[in-house]
Amino acid sequence: MPRGDLVRQRLNAHIRAGGLVLGEGAGVHGALAKLEGAVRTPLSEAATIAMATGLALAGKSVVVELVDPASLARALDAVADLADIAVRTERTFTPSVVIRVPGGTDLRALSLPVFIAGRESDAAEQLAQALQRGGVCVLVDDSNPEAPEGLPEAPAGEPVVLREGAAITVLAVGGACAAALAAAEGFDAHVVEVRGAGSVAAAIARTGRVVVVGDKPGSLTASLNEAFWSLEAPWVQLPRGSTVDAVRNAIHSVLGA
Repeated sequence: MPRGDLVRQRLNAHIRAGGLVLGEGAGVHGALAKLEGAVRTPLSEAATIAMATGLALAGKSVVVELVDPASLARALDAVADLADIAVRTERTFTPSVVIRVPGGTDLRALSLPVFIAGRESDAAEQLAQALQRGGVCVLVDDSNPEAPEGLPEAPAGEPVVLREGAAITVLAVGGACAAALAAAEGFDAHVVEVRGAGSVAAAIARTGRVVVVGDKPGSLTASLNEAFWSLEAPWVQLPRGSTVDAVRNAIHSVLGA
């Protein structure tokens, strides 16, 4: 199946069920390419979120596709206003808006639920679950065709153990799990895929030594703080796209600290 088809199928089903899909890339970019019924929006992320807010207040279920990693940062004020509506109206209005963004998005300033997909099957399943649940959330599609499939089932946002180990914990965010797994060979490494809001404090405390590979969502910072007194060495953060050798060197460094 061509890359992007699983997500596109979910978006098509959403449109057929009466939902809306908005994005400046409608018809030409990513999951919106060849997607009939998507609404092409102006080249302003804040305007797109404002449109989604109005449509959601009118009772529509909306998916917003942002096309580059910096898009969310440019629309943070509008996203914050959208997220506050349910609280400000004492749940009189609870908008249903799912915001999908590509990997590489800065997630640190977000107070919304965030779910991270490292493979296309996860991205499609998280989209379906988010639409069923309702409310406002962010889905990060960091799909990597080299990421392992056939993982144990887990609720959206909960971490998944990719490899058991006891000497060091490697936390892979989204598409970084392939490099993390390859780098872990030869070490007694516990490799965990971070997929959103689920805590990984137990995985950190398991070994007391940590390497993080990929974008660091706020939930991961909370887990590191929770397990702080379990750390036996300073943890190391590597950016998304780090090579296997870079991850292996980081593991060496933390084990030797």
